[in-house]
Amino acid sequence: MSPYLISTTALFSGDLATVSAEIHNLRAALLTSDVQVTWEEAEGLSPGEIVTRYVAARGDHGTRHWLRGLAAEHDQAQPFGPRLVDELDGIDGLNAPAAA
Repeated sequence: MSPYLISTTALFSGDLATVSAEIHNLRAALLTSDVQVTWEEAEGLSPGEIVTRYVAARGDHGTRHWLRGLAAEHDQAQPFGPRLVDELDGIDGLNAPAAA
C-alpha cells in the first residue's frame, strides 16, 4: 500500500473527526440555547406579548399551538378577566367565545 494513500486517509479521518466533534458541540449549544429561550419566554410573557407573537407567527403552527397553551394557562389563572383564547380566536377569524 502506498504511503501517500495512508497519509491521505489519516488526514481525511482526522479532519472528519474534528468536524464531527465541532458539529456535535454546536448542536448541543443550540439545543441548550433553544430550551433556555423557551423557558424564559414561557415564564415572562404578558398577555400582550402572547398576542403579538401569535400574530407574528402566522403560518408557524407549532409556535401558535404553544402560544395558545400559554393563553389557556393565563385564562385559567384569570377567571374573571377578558379571555385571551377568545382574542386569539378573533385573530384567526373565529367568533364563538371559548368555553369557560
